[in-house]
Amino acid sequence: MPPSTRSFFAPLLATVVLAVGFVVAPGAAPASASAEPARNTVTAYGAAPDLGPSSGMDLYRPLVGMAAHPGNNGYWAVASDGGIFAFGDAAFHGSMGGHPLNQPIVGMAAHPSGDGYWMVAADGGIFTFGRAEFFGSMGGHRLNQPVVGMAAHPDGTGYWLVAADGGIFTFGSARFHGSMGGHRLNQRIVGMAADPSGDGYWMVAADGGIFTFGSAEFRDSMGGKELPAPIVGMAAAPDGSGYWMVGSDGQVYEFGPPDHGNAAVDDDSVQPPVVGMAAHSVEGYWLVHGERLRVEFQDRGPHVERLQRRLRDRGYWVGAIDGVFGEVTKQAVYAFEKYEGRRVDGRMSAADQDALVRASRPVARTTSGDVIEVDKTRQLLFFVRNGQVVWAFNTSTGTEEPYTYRGEQYMADTPPGRWEIYREIDGWRESNLGRLYRPKYFHTDGIAIHGYTFVPPYPASHGCVRVTLEAIDYIWANGLAPIGADVWVYGTTPRS
Repeated sequence: MPPSTRSFFAPLLATVVLAVGFVVAPGAAPASASAEPARNTVTAYGAAPDLGPSSGMDLYRPLVGMAAHPGNNGYWAVASDGGIFAFGDAAFHGSMGGHPLNQPIVGMAAHPSGDGYWMVAADGGIFTFGRAEFFGSMGGHRLNQPVVGMAAHPDGTGYWLVAADGGIFTFGSARFHGSMGGHRLNQRIVGMAADPSGDGYWMVAADGGIFTFGSAEFRDSMGGKELPAPIVGMAAAPDGSGYWMVGSDGQVYEFGPPDHGNAAVDDDSVQPPVVGMAAHSVEGYWLVHGERLRVEFQDRGPHVERLQRRLRDRGYWVGAIDGVFGEVTKQAVYAFEKYEGRRVDGRMSAADQDALVRASRPVARTTSGDVIEVDKTRQLLFFVRNGQVVWAFNTSTGTEEPYTYRGEQYMADTPPGRWEIYREIDGWRESNLGRLYRPKYFHTDGIAIHGYTFVPPYPASHGCVRVTLEAIDYIWANGLAPIGADVWVYGTTPRS
């Protein structure tokens, strides 16, 4: 049922943020040679024509949204810098590409004539092109939460803006029918769509919850259901029969109008995430893909969980699949980056994620039998069973530099050769090699595989083979390094 309409009303007087368009030819990239291009794509479903780009295009800012041409044979896509890309019957009327913006663009809406469009920034600034008139904006006003989307009134004489907290701002003929501003939400609002009558609207949250206002009918939602990826946008069926919503994985959920397919293929898809959708008719829609998000330390959410599963499935020990990018996940990323010869920084860029999707399980030097391999060159630790890598760990071996302990000088060397685990201590031990947690000794100089509180992606130990405390606990608990296990140390220690 629709929620209460008790909420704040958007002021109709706002600072004018009217921009002159800057021409960006369809499919062209702004001239910023130092930036790394983002991969972007629009995909068509049902009766919606595939007008391009079918294999992606290089941009220097990711796509963030799109709008359909009313004639059903074209669409516009907008990038976060305000660059506009026009396809089919959708004509180019100008853009903000190359102009400084206070906040990035987050969405756009088409004029019902097809001869213009609006775009909106996160601060509520409105930019108008072609026949799309300026009716006000929130630019220069203080907002509780950033604006995340907009919808045009069907008569072309107004529009609504929606903020992440569900606040609605109305301009021109677009009337206020209620909002979620001031209400507690399980997840942030990510988009909205106008009822074709112009007398109501829907808004959708990241968990798939739907909120309806005015004449917009509630047709069900995904709220309270487990989703493989967060919802990123919605589109209303032009005949008023309902709406679709789409997740970042490309999965489309229909409520009223037919399902015409989706971009969610499987967990190994290399398709960049979906950032929005636009309706062609009741018989089709388009999805727009943006840039794959960089995943890094302290991130949380389904995208981290997907990363953890991919790392685990390719043999990189990642601990619990919990959607939290903590130290253990960073260690697995280090291991992947080092094995694949990528930049080792503990962060997963879009290119890193694509490489992970295509990657295979690491290959051991051992072709048969069980062995623990210490690759000093790549600073990796492999647990091999029957010639196959069961788990790969980031490790830090000896620096091969002299150090002094209690007046005696030693060499921080991890001796190459074939050894075996001959002793273990279930606890902490202090020695000339440092403080070792649950060491598994394989060399009579006291060299062991052990846990430590600091395991960088480069040689840093006094000669031992370091892993995290969590990793050595896992190794003990699963019998990966029992007494008598073979250890093969090889490679050349890299110099910093």
